[in-house]
Amino acid sequence: MTHIAFFEPSYAAHNRRDWEIRGSYKYPSLLGDLHGRAAVTLLMRTLPPDTDPHRQRLEADHGVRFLAIDTLEDAGEHAVEMLADDYAAVIATEAPDIVSTLNGRPIGYNYALARAARANGVDYVYRIAGNDIATQMAVLEADGRPFAGTGLLANVMAQERYAAEVARTVIVMGGTERARAEGLVSDPGKIRVCRRGVDRAHFAPPADAPDRCDRILFVGRNSAEKGIDLIEDAASILAEERPAIRFVIAGDFEALEEGNRHYLGFHDYAALPDLYRDNHALLLPARSEGFPQVVMEAMSCGLPAILSHSLFAEDFGAEDGVALVERDARDIANAIARWHDDPAQFAAERTRALDHAAAHFDAAVNGILYHQALLGEAA
Repeated sequence: MTHIAFFEPSYAAHNRRDWEIRGSYKYPSLLGDLHGRAAVTLLMRTLPPDTDPHRQRLEADHGVRFLAIDTLEDAGEHAVEMLADDYAAVIATEAPDIVSTLNGRPIGYNYALARAARANGVDYVYRIAGNDIATQMAVLEADGRPFAGTGLLANVMAQERYAAEVARTVIVMGGTERARAEGLVSDPGKIRVCRRGVDRAHFAPPADAPDRCDRILFVGRNSAEKGIDLIEDAASILAEERPAIRFVIAGDFEALEEGNRHYLGFHDYAALPDLYRDNHALLLPARSEGFPQVVMEAMSCGLPAILSHSLFAEDFGAEDGVALVERDARDIANAIARWHDDPAQFAAERTRALDHAAAHFDAAVNGILYHQALLGEAA
């Protein structure tokens, strides 16, 4: 049987939330019934305890074998060579047929894994979860640290290009990332679009549709690449122009209310559907994204989405329940106001969002595509 080894972030007892996200629904969603066709090993420097319920479920229901490995937890420019050696040693000992990652990982880890796979003559599948370079640029420059034009940027770009070229298959989440990845490889035919998808029974719309668009939702990290500053600036504009509109901002935020903005803390998987159903539209004016899970979850719950044009123009058209905007607070505010002012248009966008989600975001259908890509099979 084919053996697939996934090189994953370490379990950290002080960061239980991260492991709960991965262990409770990200890994189960991606793995599905893969164990019926391949032996599956998850490799980490530190493993979750034997008694951890998420580990036990992965072992019992998804056939996962956990393996602790002696490796660095650093893929920085001064450590990546040692990381590649660590990975190569494990691959030589465990002899998998395919190596990849389930969790989205920074470029340095993927470069090291590509190096190690090539040294051992095994297939490497590069799962690109987003534009890591754009994310680093947004975060570093928001912190006043240069990235554009630096040697660090040149190194990371070279590492990404190497990993993509060495990979047998490159998996991306959406059309924008596919277009970007085509510039990294000599054979664009090896690029496959495979989203994780959602359980549409879990993420279902409310029984009663809202009459108008009054509550705008953001779900995600409090980080510069997510466009939090743009959300707050748009909220300030609409506080004056449309005082009935409220903004709900959920994620790693301190709980507080500030004007027309209500900041919430983290919502786990079980609580997410009610969060979506309590609101009317999703707002994600991000500077860097792959194809976010929150977009698929929200649209499956009936929320049309307001998204960055530059990131999502390849994935959504005019009839898909999405408004594509520039990363500009005025443009964002105008898009929200249009849906708020016209209940009939909002109702139509809501129906389009639900229809698009039904056609494209089902986890079972997307899981088949992912397994085919991972195993090197034709779609």
